[in-house]
Amino acid sequence: MGEFMGKKSLYGFLAGMMVLTGCAGIMPSAGNLGNSADYASVQKAGGYKKLAKQLTKQEKDDLLWYLDAGLVSRYAQDFNQSIYFFDKSEGKIKKYDEEILAQKFLANTGAVLTNDTFMDYRPKIYEGIMVNTYKGMDFMNQQDVASARIEFNRALERQRRAKEFFAKEIEREKHEIKKEADKKLKKKNVSIDPHQRKQAKKTITNKKTEDVIMQKYSNLFAFKPYPDFVNPFASYMSGLYFISAGDYAKAADILKETYGMIKDDEPAAPYVKEDLKYALKAASSLHGAGKRRYVWIIFSDGEGPKKIEKRFNIPLFLVTNKVYYAGIALPSFKEGPRAYRYLSIKNKTTVVKTKQVASMDKVVKTEFKKRFPLIMTRAITRTVTQTVISYELQKRGGTIGGILGAVYSLTMNRADTRQWRMLPKDFQIARLELKEPSVEVFTPSNRKLVRLKLDPRKNHIVFVRIPKKNGEVIYSEVAF
Repeated sequence: MGEFMGKKSLYGFLAGMMVLTGCAGIMPSAGNLGNSADYASVQKAGGYKKLAKQLTKQEKDDLLWYLDAGLVSRYAQDFNQSIYFFDKSEGKIKKYDEEILAQKFLANTGAVLTNDTFMDYRPKIYEGIMVNTYKGMDFMNQQDVASARIEFNRALERQRRAKEFFAKEIEREKHEIKKEADKKLKKKNVSIDPHQRKQAKKTITNKKTEDVIMQKYSNLFAFKPYPDFVNPFASYMSGLYFISAGDYAKAADILKETYGMIKDDEPAAPYVKEDLKYALKAASSLHGAGKRRYVWIIFSDGEGPKKIEKRFNIPLFLVTNKVYYAGIALPSFKEGPRAYRYLSIKNKTTVVKTKQVASMDKVVKTEFKKRFPLIMTRAITRTVTQTVISYELQKRGGTIGGILGAVYSLTMNRADTRQWRMLPKDFQIARLELKEPSVEVFTPSNRKLVRLKLDPRKNHIVFVRIPKKNGEVIYSEVAF
């Protein structure tokens, strides 16, 4: 009778897991705006404007959805709507930040028995920085200098406190993962003997298992990262904003920091150095920036990296002293395509080319690399826990139990590939002196994309977005 009750409770546990699995299969993924057919349609002429008009009717209380909706609205030049959706995004990010800083319990750790897609999406530090940067750009487009100042200061502050915040976030989550895994292994309906529990704990921190995984990621991590959590574009754009606001001393300080970040790595470093000289000269002159006028081009190029699932077998030292191999699923990245290597900016006498000031590929992968040890620990913990449960099912339930265990492990072993999909691949910049009102923008093959009509009595910043080669050219302009 006791054996029957043991099997019954175990099968009941699996039934509950299968219900969850079924729900996971039919639920729309969070932030699916950036992965939908609508997203594909925005690549067509006028696609962003069409999609932006529908967004308020489709609004979802979801961080990733708000992030994508903010960018769609910006590209549609509906800056009020863009600010609205980015405000919603920032509200969710702020709530998460407050929970971490207050050391509140992280309920998300229940994914040890399921997978990370069952957790609420956790905002990344680079996302918060870009939300404030984009909001600052939106306010610049609206000529709201005071509100733009607030947003760029917030972006810079996020970068300053990122390292300290990240340390608190990771330490808290490490503690909760270990506590949750131990709790699950001690559950009455999946109980295991003390030796197996001891082996399971050893496996979770086994260096041999970690080494196998790290070898699989050696190519992905073979890049020189930016300093801790900084995004050179957010810094550069903040410096450019303070030039536009006439606060040249602060602009010089920020551009000096930006130049220090990229001087040995990014092609646009000489451009940033020239802007730094411009700000320093203006700050020390009674006449400010002088009589010369310029146009700055900010080119958002291509598509950012796409998160994908990576599956492979790892050694698990459990159940017996023999090595047991089990499949594990972890997130990885596939780099997105660029639209153009550069744009040529021309007037009657001069040609300049845009150059990369920041790579979003590198920004995203830099933070992922820092988070990866914890992602790996959580995945190993989940795999170990699920393997132990599967073993118990087979031992106590025979063939049927073994089949159920295999189905459970296969279904639940999924990587979390959610992300902010609409970010560009990189940001490129250029500056051209305005000597006449007409400025033209060309592709590397010398195909004209845009003719800009600008007031040569003013400075201008022109934001250009091209997601794909031969795709729609989206641009907006700010005069100061």
